[in-house]
Order: sequence, then C-alpha cells, then structure tokens
Amino acid sequence: MRHSLLSMLVVTGLSTLLVPNAAAQVEQKVLGDIKAAVDAVSSAKIEATVRKLVSFGTRHTMSETKSETVGIGAARRWLKQHLETIAEETGGNLKISLERHALGASRRIPNGAEVVNVVATLPGTDPDRWVIVSGHYDSRASRGSDATSDAPGADDDASGTAVVVEAARVLGGLRPRATILFMCVAGEEQGLLGARAHAKMAFDQNRRIEAMFTNDIVGGVLGSSGKREPRRLRLFSEGNPSGPKNDNGRPPKTVVGSDNDATSRQVARYIKARGEAYVDEFEVTLIFRQDRYGRGGDHRAFNDFGYPAVRFTECHENYAWQHQNVRIENGRKMGDLPDNLDYGFVRRVCQTNVSALAEIALAPSSPRQVRVLLGRLTPHTELAWEKNPEKDIAGYGILSRRTHEPTWTHRRVVDASKTTVTLEGFSKDDWLFAVEAIDQQGRRSIPVYPKPSYGRRRR
Repeated sequence: MRHSLLSMLVVTGLSTLLVPNAAAQVEQKVLGDIKAAVDAVSSAKIEATVRKLVSFGTRHTMSETKSETVGIGAARRWLKQHLETIAEETGGNLKISLERHALGASRRIPNGAEVVNVVATLPGTDPDRWVIVSGHYDSRASRGSDATSDAPGADDDASGTAVVVEAARVLGGLRPRATILFMCVAGEEQGLLGARAHAKMAFDQNRRIEAMFTNDIVGGVLGSSGKREPRRLRLFSEGNPSGPKNDNGRPPKTVVGSDNDATSRQVARYIKARGEAYVDEFEVTLIFRQDRYGRGGDHRAFNDFGYPAVRFTECHENYAWQHQNVRIENGRKMGDLPDNLDYGFVRRVCQTNVSALAEIALAPSSPRQVRVLLGRLTPHTELAWEKNPEKDIAGYGILSRRTHEPTWTHRRVVDASKTTVTLEGFSKDDWLFAVEAIDQQGRRSIPVYPKPSYGRRRR
C-alpha cells in the first residue's frame, strides 16, 4: 500500500516538476477524516455562540467579573462551561482550563489587571509539537477605556471566538500527533495582553509552536466601501521575522534568498492550499504583510517571540460596525451587532481553519536541517535534510516555484530513505524550494524553506 501510494506520488510529482508552467498549481489531496470534520461545521452553532457572547452586554477586559449575566467574567465562565460540554460530547479528550495572567500597569490598564484566557487543549502524541487557533472574546465601545457601555463585539471578535469554539467541537474527537490549543483570549483591545502572556509563557518553556492562527473580524461581508464578498477571505502573514531579538539586541536574522519564505508565509500558503481544496468556491487571499496599517491582532504577539503566526480577517471591513457605541447616527445604525454578520461566511472561515489545523496536527513533523548546498558551482540545485523520526513516513515532497510566484507550483516526491535530492536543470538562483514530510495516509507537514550551507566552495 505504501509503495503504491508513493509510486503514484513520485510519478505525479515528477511530471509536474519537470514541465515548468506558471499556471500550474500543486494538487492538494482531500483526506476523508479531515473532510468529515470540515463538513460538520455548523453555521447555526456559530451564530448561537456569537449571540450568547453579545448577550453579556460588554466584554471589556476591565468590565464586571462577579456578575453571572453581564461583563467579561460572565462571558469567560460561560465559555469554559460550554467548552466543557463540548469535551463531554466529543469523548473527553479536550481539557478545559482558565489560564490566568496577572499583568502590571500599562498605558491602557493603568492599575494593572488579571487577564484570563479560556483554553481547550487537545493533547497530541508528540509532546514537542503545538498548533494554536485563537480568537479574542473581549470587546470595546468607542472609547477604549469605557468598561461599562454596551459593547456587543459581534464581529470584533465574537465571530473569531465562535470559530475557535466550533473548531474545538468538530475536532475534539481527533487523535492528533501535535497538541492543538483552542484559545479564547482576553485583553486584545488593550494591547494583545492575553496572547502576549501566553506567547511569553510558551517561549520561556521552549515550546515548539508550529503554527498559530488568529481569527479576528471574520463575520462580515459588507464593507464601508459598499463592496460585498461572501466568498473570499484575507490571510495576513509577515515576511522576515519580527522577533525575538538575539542576545546582543539585534533583530532576528533575515531569510536568505527570499523574504516571502519565512515561517509565517509557509503557514499561510499551507492554509490557502487546504482551505481552497476543502471549502467549495471560497478563495483565501494571501496578504503579504503582517497586518493592516495602524492595526494589530494577537498573531503579532506570537510573531514577536519568533513563532509562525497568521491572521484571518474579512475582506471588506465596515468601520461603522467596529469599536462603536450602539446608536443611531444620521439615520444609520452604528455598533458591532450580531445581525450585521453573515453566518454562512463565518462557517466557511471556520472550515478553512479546520482543514489546515487538522492536517498540521495529524501530519508528521516538518523536516529539520533543510539546506541548499552551495559548496560547488553547478546549474543544478542540491537539497539536503535530516531523516524524520516518525516511523510511518512515506516520502518527502520537494516543492518549487519561480521567485515571483506566491504559491508552490511544482512538486516532486522522493522515497522515505532519501535525505538529499539533486534537481537537475533547476537553478537555485531562479527558483525557490521547500521540503515537506509525507506520511502513509498522504498527510503533509508544513514545508520548510532551505538555509544555505556553504561548506568548502570549489572555484
């Protein structure tokens, strides 16, 4: 079975690799267990979560914590209880916790605060691998310091929180290799506080976070411009890493040969490929910048600690429906209300998340020590990597594309026994490459862009 699958992949990969064609796209295999989870995503359950969160009036980080009906305390207790119910319904594998962080005074929280993330953990069989999906459950009104006014926060960001909760429901019965964290974080509107506290904790514990997705403002399809796009989603990713600084205070090293091939960009390409394969008539648009001008999301906190992290956001934001007190102004209804959302769109966003999350968590780990060998001058490209530790590796995928192309266009598969490959006639000066690991089910790891390895150069 393994050899027949591998033979098919090798033949297909070679035929696409050796016929350069800018219009070609690497084929994404649709896997049955992942497709079942994608199809199970429910727009009705997503809407119910959004409306329940809105019912708490305000979820400002500094709002009421004792009430059972109003404020962020009531919201987080409901989220915890709801996720505990999901855990029971999905076999008990999910572990639900409140992750508390005591933070000192800052400009937006002058007296300090306790920020509480609600986390559902799905343990993986490999304790060294982590993948995270998040949305922030706090909200705000027009003034960022207003902790009492009605702040429904339906789009920003009950929509993203509902994506996380629904992803936990459809993936809760999974038996993944990598641990999945479904995180509902607080303090985003005060400076990414909950996300930053978790990212620092993970960094201090030396956790290997392979990918972090944040969903922030993912419910609307009608923008302030009047444009409406229910079949397209933006995905933001940084290029050269923004952090952390090294011991001498200098910024992190750039990616040699291509600032479009840092780890966050690889995650973004991976998500686009899976999302468009599993979700019918839905486009994921890669936005090659960290975030929108003057704006920020929780993925940035993870980027600052050197983790690959990306942000989902709707295509056309409506600014009358964000960070606004609920009111009528010049005959126009202002405020972030649940009736503004398109729940079919949020379902497609969630399905996109689920398709990529599931494959990353089920797939083998990414190859390590991936190198492009530069010890001698040659018109060919020589790549090398370390053998994966997993016993069910079927082979390694060699991905390539022209330097101006945003996504992988060619793919070749080599046998699991191989740790080197020579791509004859493919100049490393004209092409970009990456290596992925593939298991016997056809599940692919996140690709790894090669680092240059010079060794002794021949002249």
